[in-house]
Amino acid sequence: MYSRWFKWLKDLIKKGFTLVEIIVVLVILAILAAIAVPSVLGYVEEAKKEKYIAEAKAIYTVIQVEETKLANEIDYTDKPSNYNRAEDYMYAKICDKSESNGVGEGIAAKKTGLPKVTIIHSNNENPKEYYLNWQSDDGKTISAIITRNKKVDIISVE
Repeated sequence: MYSRWFKWLKDLIKKGFTLVEIIVVLVILAILAAIAVPSVLGYVEEAKKEKYIAEAKAIYTVIQVEETKLANEIDYTDKPSNYNRAEDYMYAKICDKSESNGVGEGIAAKKTGLPKVTIIHSNNENPKEYYLNWQSDDGKTISAIITRNKKVDIISVE
């Protein structure tokens, strides 16, 4: 009984595939790859965009916490004279320290885990809107506008 099975297996191994069969399989695989790869890349780009939106919402959450502290006069009583509004001082402290921002404490970067948050400011024409600029953990610099209802518009990704 086993000898028949071994003989069948031995014959199967000796037979192999013809060149035409191998080429047909490769063509089918190439067609499947040509269909699948672009759709997968689309999902990757969409996932990156969603990640940037989530990062903007995380920064906005930090802004809300700091605005609450400001309203209760916690941590923002030492406002330097070169800031017209206490809110501007708060936004500067939330961002990372830079040449243009000497008071930055990196609060947003620490609380969100982002490498760098460079700009946060409210829109003077629409106080319910914030302009954000930060560096994501993939090295891209993102600019976005977020509203108080957490609607995010990604302006640029560089």
